[in-house]
Amino acid sequence: MLNVILLIAVGVLFYLYFGSKKTSSIPNNRTERQDSAGSTASQHGCQIAYFEMDSIAANFGKAKEMKTELEKKEDKINDEMGRLQNNYQQKFVFLQQHGSTMTNAQVEAAKAELGQLEQGIKDTKATLDQEYNSYYVQAQQEILSMIRKFCSDYNKDKKYAIIVSNEPGLIFYKDSTMDITKDLLRGLNDMYVKKAAKKK
Repeated sequence: MLNVILLIAVGVLFYLYFGSKKTSSIPNNRTERQDSAGSTASQHGCQIAYFEMDSIAANFGKAKEMKTELEKKEDKINDEMGRLQNNYQQKFVFLQQHGSTMTNAQVEAAKAELGQLEQGIKDTKATLDQEYNSYYVQAQQEILSMIRKFCSDYNKDKKYAIIVSNEPGLIFYKDSTMDITKDLLRGLNDMYVKKAAKKK
């Protein structure tokens, strides 16, 4: 009886041992697929680089030139508008003070002149604003074009799938090793200096 029990026990152990070996040798397709996908992703992952737009605006020569030029245009607009409005105000005050002593024809002529001055102020403001906006759009497009060109040249080895600008509210986490701002600034300023030299 004891021999039968021992024989059964050995048989069970034999089954468990070789059964477990067989089970472990069967590939887990799901796990292998995940490992394979992970390996593929690591080899062909979507690398994303970024640059700090605030830093470009503060340190790129063309951006600083644009800012200075826009400030000059704003000053010009303010000065011209101030001059025209002062002229209008003086004539308006003169009409108020001397209207009672003027003939009807003189009053009508003064009112017509005020109307022309008022329209002139509106037309001048519209012209100066258009000049301001046209310059801004042109300069902005030039800056963006230079950034695109640099990024295209910089990424000739296809290291990055995407290069984005970091602006407030756009990126919530960033790996500083993917920051190309210094390289971008160096390249942009080199391009700016060469363009400026050609214009001279």
